[in-house]
Amino acid sequence: MGKIQFYGATSLDGYLATTDNNIDWLTGLNGIPADVGAQTLSQMTSAIMGRVTYDYVAQFAPNAPFNPQNPQMHSYVMTHANREDTPQVTFTAGSVTELASHLRLNPGNVWVVGGQQILTPLLEADLIDELYLQVAPIVLGQGKRLFGDLTTTHQFELMAVHQYGPLAEMVFRQGN
Repeated sequence: MGKIQFYGATSLDGYLATTDNNIDWLTGLNGIPADVGAQTLSQMTSAIMGRVTYDYVAQFAPNAPFNPQNPQMHSYVMTHANREDTPQVTFTAGSVTELASHLRLNPGNVWVVGGQQILTPLLEADLIDELYLQVAPIVLGQGKRLFGDLTTTHQFELMAVHQYGPLAEMVFRQGN
């Protein structure tokens, strides 16, 4: 049985992207080691992401695998748009919580990519096992938030803190 793990970066004020879905503020940072997250990402056998995240990555690196640490990883893209599946990508309008519950039963870990449309329902359903949250030294002031409004409190335990160049990474495990 695998773990469901959020792995991603935000600004100091909790934004994943600008209002126009841009992450140049992150990709333009100097001094981030090329192998950041290699060990964690190599254990990801599937990913759940939103369509906006998928489209951005597909445009940013059209010929690269979504997860260079595991090029065979299968991605599930949550969308209501009618798109044709590929060998590495399944487009679905189904329930993100049902999908995550199903994928958790498989070997390997599930990478949750993207913001509140994907992460918030998974948090509400207590399906996030670990958060790998990297914080960049920039305040955007507005944009696409990582966390949406939750109806209940969700406790996590701090497991580790790392520095990767300008990024501070905090690793949290779901508390009891």
